[in-house]
Amino acid sequence: MTHASEAAYKAAEKSEIESTVGLIESSNRVVIDGVNVVTDNPGIGDILCIDENRKYRFIQLDTYKAGVFPAAWETLGVVVMRKGNIVTVCDKDMSAEKAFAVFSYVVTGQVLDGAEHTATLKLHGSETFEFKYTANTDEEFVVALQGFLTEHSFTDWSAYIMDGKVYLQYDNYTSSEYADEDITWATGLTLTDSNESAGLEHNIAGMRYCGNAANGIWSPATAIAHFKADNAITAFNPSTDINKEPPYVVCWPAFAGTSQYQSDHCLWLRQKYCKDPAHPKIEEWERYVDMCRPIIPHMHYMQAPESRDGRAWTDRLAAIMYKAVDGTMKPKCPAAAYCRTRFDGKGYLPSLAELCEAFEIVNYVSGVDIGDADPISRSLYAIGGETVRNKTHRSSTTAFYLNWFTYGTEGSGLCDSISTYTISSLNTRAFVRIELPLSE
Repeated sequence: MTHASEAAYKAAEKSEIESTVGLIESSNRVVIDGVNVVTDNPGIGDILCIDENRKYRFIQLDTYKAGVFPAAWETLGVVVMRKGNIVTVCDKDMSAEKAFAVFSYVVTGQVLDGAEHTATLKLHGSETFEFKYTANTDEEFVVALQGFLTEHSFTDWSAYIMDGKVYLQYDNYTSSEYADEDITWATGLTLTDSNESAGLEHNIAGMRYCGNAANGIWSPATAIAHFKADNAITAFNPSTDINKEPPYVVCWPAFAGTSQYQSDHCLWLRQKYCKDPAHPKIEEWERYVDMCRPIIPHMHYMQAPESRDGRAWTDRLAAIMYKAVDGTMKPKCPAAAYCRTRFDGKGYLPSLAELCEAFEIVNYVSGVDIGDADPISRSLYAIGGETVRNKTHRSSTTAFYLNWFTYGTEGSGLCDSISTYTISSLNTRAFVRIELPLSE
């Protein structure tokens, strides 16, 4: 089959049942349109399947045809990264899961000598109450603490002992304010955030390539397409003179000093990025936009290299349990526990670094045809999976009080990749790492 041009080839109807070979006459390029082509050398966008013998197989990007896909096979996900002989696959499905089901404190400082002692407690902005207790053991102390909670109608709070530690726990976790020392505190006792106590917190700087810590962009191409037009929002079109890198991407008309909404406030940016600040070129603005990408993410202070390994952190997080109101033990980190159930128990919740790296190329937003979308989105769409939209909150293993997540603004390619303080159920998508070659 011959096609006069690339456009004619793209518009031509392709076979849904068999592979075909064609020639594009304008470029003398041979094209092969495969159908469910199996590959042993998978790349980004290729589809992970499991065959009738429960063995992994990969289908090449843009060759999946549901009508002739083997009935005994199942599609599982899509390759999002490859490093050497290790491919990383994201699950085609997502689940709404919370990072942490409860917020708990480790209680220390209690005096266990059989005499009466008095502490004061303030729980989430309540009035301050005296807590009198007499205890010789932690078990007796917990009975007294639970009695105090019942007496003052703190029905959403509980106290218990687990692994030799006393916990004071908020069971109806719906606000980040429980981590605020001004709202929940004690005297005569010490309340320590149990995540901090367990070494689960990470400090992260959302450093961008331009040199400041602020809101980055997922996809330069998407951001350039969106911000090429004038924008009335002052976050993207400063209303006062700037003298440092602004926290958000500046649209092209504002950068050039030609916006209809503001006078020129971006000379500083042009002096930094333009050869001739009086006559900026759009390519120079595009270079500036590209420099707003986050460095995958710069982590500091705590467990910097270790924080990047979502699989190792999933193992740790999924093993943490808490005592529910009904007395049963449940996973404290539902998102991690969910991911561990995927891919026959080999799935994991990715770290923030892995999310940024894996989904950096995603450009499937409103107004983008799926045929022009990135390879990951095209394949997820083809197999009926949940596509990776820029405007999506995504859970990660990188925890700080609650959970670091990634977020993007529809159409703009923005990513507030260090956002936190969320207690809602987030889109949770498991990853899995597969070593090549596949075993037979």
